[in-house]
Amino acid sequence: MYKYFENEIDDVKAELVKMSIDIKKMISDSFIALKERDITKAEAVIKYDEVIDRIEIELEDKCTEIILRHHPLAKDLRFVIVALKMTNELERIADLTVNVSERAIEIADKEPLKPLYDISTMFDIINTMISDTVKAFTELNYEFAKKVILTDESINILRDKIYIEILEKYIKPDGAKAEVGLPLIFVAKHFERMGDHCVNIAEDIIYLVSSKVVKHHNEEF
Repeated sequence: MYKYFENEIDDVKAELVKMSIDIKKMISDSFIALKERDITKAEAVIKYDEVIDRIEIELEDKCTEIILRHHPLAKDLRFVIVALKMTNELERIADLTVNVSERAIEIADKEPLKPLYDISTMFDIINTMISDTVKAFTELNYEFAKKVILTDESINILRDKIYIEILEKYIKPDGAKAEVGLPLIFVAKHFERMGDHCVNIAEDIIYLVSSKVVKHHNEEF
C-alpha cells in the first residue's frame, strides 16, 4: 500500500517540476516581451496562463485524492500539504508573468525610458530562485530552501532602487515620463512578488525537513 503512495507522490513531484519549467518559460517570455517590445510574445504568455490554471486544478485534485485514499500521517501528510501550497504559489507566479506581459503591451509603442539592466538582473535572480525552490522540494534539501530565503533581500533592494531611480530621475522632472515609468515600477514589483512566493514555498520546505518555523524570520536558520 505504501508503495502506491510513494508512486503517487513521485507523480506529483514530476508534475510540479514540469509546472515550474513552464512557469520559468513564462517568466523568460514576459521579460523578452518587455525588453523587445514584442506584443505577440506577451499575448502568448497571457494565453498560456489558462494552461497553468488547469494544471493547478489537476494537481490540487491529485493531492486531495492522495489524502483521502491513503490518510497519510506526520511527515507524509505535511509533504502533501506542502505540495498543495507549492502548486498555489507557482500559479500565482504565473499570474505575475501575465501582469508583466500586460505592462509590456502597455508600453510597447512608447519611447523607451531607460535601459532594463536592473530589471534584467531581477529576472536572472528570480530564475535561480525558482530552480532552487524546485530542487529544495524534490530533494527535501534544507540548504537550497535556505538559499532561496536569503536571496530574497537582493530582489527587494533592486525593487527599491528601480522605484527611486524612476521616480527621482524621470517622473519628478517630467510628469509625462510616468506613462512609461509607472509600468516599469509595477514590473519591478511583480518580479519582487515572484520572489516572495518562492520564499513562501522555501519556508514550508524548511518546516517539512527540520520542523523549524522560519516564516516571518522569527527563528534563526
